[in-house]
Amino acid sequence: MKILTLLVLLPLTVYADIITPSHNCSKPNASSQFSTDSEHRAFDRQIRTYKQCLSDFVKEQEKEARLHSEAARSANNELKQIGS
Repeated sequence: MKILTLLVLLPLTVYADIITPSHNCSKPNASSQFSTDSEHRAFDRQIRTYKQCLSDFVKEQEKEARLHSEAARSANNELKQIGS
């Protein structure tokens, strides 16, 4: 069963780098004026949520970039060991 799962998921990992990632954060609609204090607080919460979503996305992408760089460095070191 593990081998079957691996064979099914392997193509997904091959194509994972073909798709350019983008965040799925919902940007709040800004209003120039708020009718009530409650609307203003709700908007502030939406802004905080949006900023956190973007921040999380950036951190994840930076982590993935580090992993890719480490893999490239490792492959390059192997290449140097066998002589290019």
